[in-house]
Amino acid sequence: MIEQKLKNLIGYAIKESLLSIENIEYATNSLLYLFKLDQMPEMSSQEVEIYSLLEEILNYAVERGLIEQNIETYRDHFEAKMMDCFLPRPSELNMLFRERKKIGPKTATDFFYHLSKATNYIKVKRNAKNIEYVYNGKYAPLQITINLSKPEKDPKLIALLGKTTQKNYPKCALCMENVGFYGTLDKASRSNHRVVDLTINHQKNAWGLQYSPYAYFNEHCIILKKEHTPMSVDSSTFEELVDFINQFPHYMIGSNAGLPIVGGSILNHYHFQGGRHHFPIEQAKVLRSWKKKGVEVEVIDWPMSTIVVTSDHENKLLDMVNDIFDAWKKYNNPAIQLFSHTIEDHNTVTPILRLEGSKYKMILVLRNNFAPESRPYGLYHPREQYFNIKKENIGLIEVMGLAVLPGRLKTELDLIRSCLEQHMPLSTYSELLKHQEWVSTFENDLPETENLDSYLKEQVGKVFEKVLEDCAVFSIDQREAFFSFVESAIY
Repeated sequence: MIEQKLKNLIGYAIKESLLSIENIEYATNSLLYLFKLDQMPEMSSQEVEIYSLLEEILNYAVERGLIEQNIETYRDHFEAKMMDCFLPRPSELNMLFRERKKIGPKTATDFFYHLSKATNYIKVKRNAKNIEYVYNGKYAPLQITINLSKPEKDPKLIALLGKTTQKNYPKCALCMENVGFYGTLDKASRSNHRVVDLTINHQKNAWGLQYSPYAYFNEHCIILKKEHTPMSVDSSTFEELVDFINQFPHYMIGSNAGLPIVGGSILNHYHFQGGRHHFPIEQAKVLRSWKKKGVEVEVIDWPMSTIVVTSDHENKLLDMVNDIFDAWKKYNNPAIQLFSHTIEDHNTVTPILRLEGSKYKMILVLRNNFAPESRPYGLYHPREQYFNIKKENIGLIEVMGLAVLPGRLKTELDLIRSCLEQHMPLSTYSELLKHQEWVSTFENDLPETENLDSYLKEQVGKVFEKVLEDCAVFSIDQREAFFSFVESAIY
């Protein structure tokens, strides 16, 4: 009976501290309305496996016509609204978050992170589908993810989208308008979405913290300006990163570069990304270092041109970071096709910050989005020969050494393995045509005893490493020019 399943859901919400005793009647009546029921009989709740329970409840909702069509988008909308019955209003959540932050910042984020998982806003089960492994590369062990968590568009959904007029509400996926938004065919379910208020860099409650539903790393969170304003990187950006770390020293935080091509996937809304995770870039060896007025500056052995600035004093750190940034914004080196400006500005940075004990460590990855006619995707963008693996912009997460690769690769790698094992041409499958040139570089060197799946994963890792090298503004053989730039910037 659906009543027992809903009672079990209520029991789960109480057990996971989503629902207080005082709010049981309210939540119960909200569920009764949603499911068009008259009453909830007295029944004892049972221990449940939440994902199976949700599946059973949603199947019931489809059978009774409560969900318009049995496609994942509509099921997600209904599920999010159902879980919203257990959630506090945004103002109440902010009060609970502030109370816990007084105890400690980790207590506050632990509370909010658990709530986001327990309501299935963070898609834990779907995220577990991702293929994750480590490629032992030249610079550090790179983290590779083939992203299977985001559902592919159902053909029924694609057909419906073709008949639907797109709306400009919410303006984008990060806007505050998403809080409590039911969802549409082309916009995600957000009924169970919450954002807690933050004050950053003296801008009182002008910022919000939320978690990413399709997390790419542990406690993957988004720190966003409430105002819908475009991405940029300037001296205020560095101050904002420092202020966030001062409030949440157990997290790292970083920003995309803010310019097309090098700026990541969402450029229309100012935001940062953070979380509790250590990235491969942090394991890179130091090539050269300098010390000046309590600040250490290092160039590290990383495929992209990267400077690390470390200091115990946040103001000294910020002064040095701004000196380097100001020098980089106007740096030109025509001999190696580095231009800071043509008809638009090209030089910027991807900044990443972590607090290690008492030391602020700011990583600055130099970026340039110059796109000559010979390289329309960008001179410092992955070359087209690697588009079969990674065509998308190289943003903050990839810069740090975590590859987020398209889900199509799983099927395509399986087919490539099958072709190699059976000595069939890749042209047997149309979707493998784009991989022919790549596979030809290693198909004659396949080790007989090697697990072919592992071998193909290794080849993918090699491509990701080369993709990062393509994005270096100073190549390996131009490192003396890189060192000269750093010295000129800091002295």
